[in-house]
Parts: sequence; structure tokens; C-alpha cells
Amino acid sequence: MKKRATVIDVAALAGVGASTVSRYLRDVRVKPAAAKRIREAVETLGYELDETARALRIGRTRTIGVILPKISNVFFSQAMQLIEEDARQRGCTVIPLTHQDRMSQQQDNLAKLRRFRADGVIITSAPGTVAAEVQAALPHVPIVAFDSFLASDIDSVLLRNREAARMGTEHLLGHGYKNIACVTGKPEIYSFKERITGYKEAMASRHLTPTIITAQDYDQLRFVLGVALQGKKRPTALLSLSDFATLNVLMTFRELGLKPADRLPIIGFDDFGFAPLVDPPLTVIRQPIDTMVHYALNMLFSRIEGSGSKEPQSISLPGELICRRSCGCS
Repeated sequence: MKKRATVIDVAALAGVGASTVSRYLRDVRVKPAAAKRIREAVETLGYELDETARALRIGRTRTIGVILPKISNVFFSQAMQLIEEDARQRGCTVIPLTHQDRMSQQQDNLAKLRRFRADGVIITSAPGTVAAEVQAALPHVPIVAFDSFLASDIDSVLLRNREAARMGTEHLLGHGYKNIACVTGKPEIYSFKERITGYKEAMASRHLTPTIITAQDYDQLRFVLGVALQGKKRPTALLSLSDFATLNVLMTFRELGLKPADRLPIIGFDDFGFAPLVDPPLTVIRQPIDTMVHYALNMLFSRIEGSGSKEPQSISLPGELICRRSCGCS
């Protein structure tokens, strides 16, 4: 077998000392001429860093784990892409995992990240998660809760879910709709529970009765929604709490044969790519994904590097109402 090239080999070929090669590989500035020779030597010899040895030496693997519910969801797929791009610029590798809202799968993911010795973890926890169990699974590992709340002693980055749902409901109320229904699957999820509360608060402020249309999966949600839309107390408008819920609302409209002019006014969450292309174009509450990811990674790496505040931080950010025509706006 061909012998694996070492730092000594690179230094000999480049005509520099091994310490100079080591500095170059750590992105410490060296003289341009030396850097050029080292780079050429690395390419010629096919030298690769021994990350395992490096991790043992410095006590860090330069990997972070990211556990999300699923990446088929637009919000989480965009978040994962942004996390990977930012982590790469910081010289870190991301281990992406999903739990599909299943506690057993989340536990398997936590165990996997412990075995890989991830330096830190960003997690959107499964419903029913106990913070102490996550901390026990990853002892001494920095954790940031993303789009979910775990405990007051764990850093978190959240949307102001109640405020956002209240804003969307109040916008529909402002158009004169009174029998506004809130539509969601999996109501036990943290962000959905908060949004339902915000919706109820807005309805209560007008002394109106809330209507929650929900189910444990989205196929069932379409059936329940279809029954509600054909009932005597048919809603006059809808607040949809996720991109999946909005997609199923639109599918229900189609299954019922509703033409665009006959469809109920609707506001959804998340500004997915086809939202402006729907007829009528969808009004949505846009989450500040870029900013949420930025804060989450800064908090995580501050913990990993031992810098920044020692006190747990919780950052909550506002949503933005993007008005199009589906809500009744012209």
C-alpha cells in the first residue's frame, strides 16, 4: 500500500520547516512564497489532515450535530442549508440528522452524536422531549434549541410564535372575517402550540369563538378540513400554521373542486417558493430564517470556544407579514 504522506514529507518537498507547514494548515499566515510551495507540495503528495489525530490533540472534532424534525419541510431544509454553509466557513463539518417527530429516533440521534464526539448540537426537539434527558445524552456538550424551547438553562433561538399567529389572525379580522379557523397537523409541536395560543388570544379579543381544525397526520387533516368546509358552520377564513398545512389546504380546495374565486381567504406560515405563484398568491408570515440560523450558530460556537456570556440566552425574533391576495388584500 502507498504510504500516507505526513507533515514531514510536505515540509521536505516544500523546503520549509514542519512548524511552518503546521501553521499553514491551521490557516495561520505564512510568507506567500512559502505558502505557494506548501500548497503545491500538498497537492503533489495528496496530503490529507488526519482529523482523528488532530481531534485527540486539540480536544475538538470540528463537527457539529444538527437534529431537525424533517428536511422535507421548507423551513428546516432552508435552515439546514444555511447551517452547513456557515459551518463550512468556520472550518466545521455538519452531521445532519432527523427524528421525524419520533422520540426513539431522536434518542438514537443523540447517541450517535455522542459517539462521534460532536463539539456542539443544534436541535429542534421532538414533542414530549425532556431537557434533562437531552443533557444526559450529551454531557458537557453545548446545545442550542432551534425553533423550540427546551429549558431555561439551554440556549434557544425562536420565532415569536404567539405574536406572529396573533398578527395573522388580526389581519384576517381586519378584513371583516369572523369565523376564522386555525388549521394544523401535529398540534403537540411546540411552535404550533404557541401559534394556537396566539390565534386564540386574537379571537378572544373580539369575543369570537376559536375553531381548531387539526389531526395527527396530514392525510387525515385533509379529510377533517374537507368535512369542515362542507359543513353548516363553514369557516369564513383560515390561518394555516405551517407550509405542510397550507399545502394540504390547497389540495383540499382542489379536491372539493373550488375555483380560485370560491376559495376561502387564507394566511399561511413560511414563504415557500411557490407561494407567489398560487392563484390567488398566498399571504404568509415569513420567518427570519437567516437571522435565526446566524444567532444559533454564533451562540453555539461561543459555547464551544468558551467565549461570550456564561448565562443561558433565549433570543426570540418577530415574523413578517407578507401580504398578497389570498387573505383578501388587493
